[in-house]
Amino acid sequence: MKTTLWSASVILALMSSGQAIADSAKQDDYTNFRVGISSTTLDVSPGASYMPESGDQGMGIFAEFPQSEHAASRFIIYRMHQDGKDVTGFETQLMWGWGLASEGFRLYTGPAWHREKILIDRGTSKHTGVFNGWGWQVGTGVQWGPITLDIAGTYRDDQDYRNENRRGGASGKRPDVWLTNAMISYRF
Repeated sequence: MKTTLWSASVILALMSSGQAIADSAKQDDYTNFRVGISSTTLDVSPGASYMPESGDQGMGIFAEFPQSEHAASRFIIYRMHQDGKDVTGFETQLMWGWGLASEGFRLYTGPAWHREKILIDRGTSKHTGVFNGWGWQVGTGVQWGPITLDIAGTYRDDQDYRNENRRGGASGKRPDVWLTNAMISYRF
């Protein structure tokens, strides 16, 4: 809950300062390079008790570079540490869509690749497990001047998570694995 309130406060502060900057600058003054922060959730459902779920939130930082109105790339580094669950990772995304380099509505999709470390606590021992693989992301957002707001989610290949479910007592059930982000960025 604290993470959500903190994220909302930061987003509101950036939006208000970004609007003032946008009002005083022209569209042509910006490049397409963006940096930002995100409120991040990793949901492995069903999963072993130590695996992250929809209520576990964290923070991330990211950089994005639209190459055109229809193609862009993004790199996200995230960390979740809540209720004894600890996740650190990154995801790289290719984005294909509309409105990626200019003001207004944005809609995109594309492949993603991730690598993360999750604290594995089976009661008798603790260690860090490495999870990586492909996924497919989809997102939408809007850009006003230098400020961009996005909501995006990546549906991931479940193989590493399913293997951990087998070892962690979740009967090897096939989980649905989603990484979701609420993002705000500044365009330089």
